[in-house]
Amino acid sequence: MTVGVISAIPEEYSKLRWDNEPKTETIINKIFQFGTMNDVKVIAAECGIGKVNASMTTALLLGHFGCDSIVFSGVAGGVNPKYKIGDVIVGEQIIQHDYGAIVNGQLISAIPGSFPGMVDEDEDVSYKMSKEMRKAVQDAIGDYAHFGRILTGDTYLACTRTREMFYEQFKADAVEMEGAAIAQVCCNWHKPFVIVRVLSDLAGNESHFDFNEFVDESSKKSANIVNKLLPVLDAWT
Repeated sequence: MTVGVISAIPEEYSKLRWDNEPKTETIINKIFQFGTMNDVKVIAAECGIGKVNASMTTALLLGHFGCDSIVFSGVAGGVNPKYKIGDVIVGEQIIQHDYGAIVNGQLISAIPGSFPGMVDEDEDVSYKMSKEMRKAVQDAIGDYAHFGRILTGDTYLACTRTREMFYEQFKADAVEMEGAAIAQVCCNWHKPFVIVRVLSDLAGNESHFDFNEFVDESSKKSANIVNKLLPVLDAWT
């Protein structure tokens, strides 16, 4: 079994814990590294920011390199007011918040690939972690993380008003820019995935300052959790 490991930015990717110096290969200007982490065979890549970069990298890991599962390690902005910087969110539900139709001034989310505006407003548009995977992840990391709803979109959120709207509309816990795209590709391939995010900021007006201060520590925490999860994904069938 081979696990694909993805991070979006250098601050996240540099914290991944290789057992030994990995080998490298470049495809379509993306550097892929091969080796082991926690004695598990992995292929890892820094995908770059955004859904297209994440989708392309995931597709290459699954389709070209033949990875059996995908795990993402990185940071996110907090949306749920009960969480604070440094808290860990594992994606139990993941939604592309910027895919859908704008109706009467409100974005109505839709299942990516469906025709926007042709679905019921109450339809579940999330990618879900299975109950079996949730239990396996929780057994591996204990109560160290929260399982929650993560939003993905191609906009960095640094607006308190929008963060409050996201919480009101989606009951979301965190927001980022890659996870749901990875989930969509993995679901099309029928491959398991886990999205791990540690809050580096609270997605409000001060986000840029918080992000710069906490991104390294949050990325390190995420990488440590992913290291514990690799044997779970390696054994998954």
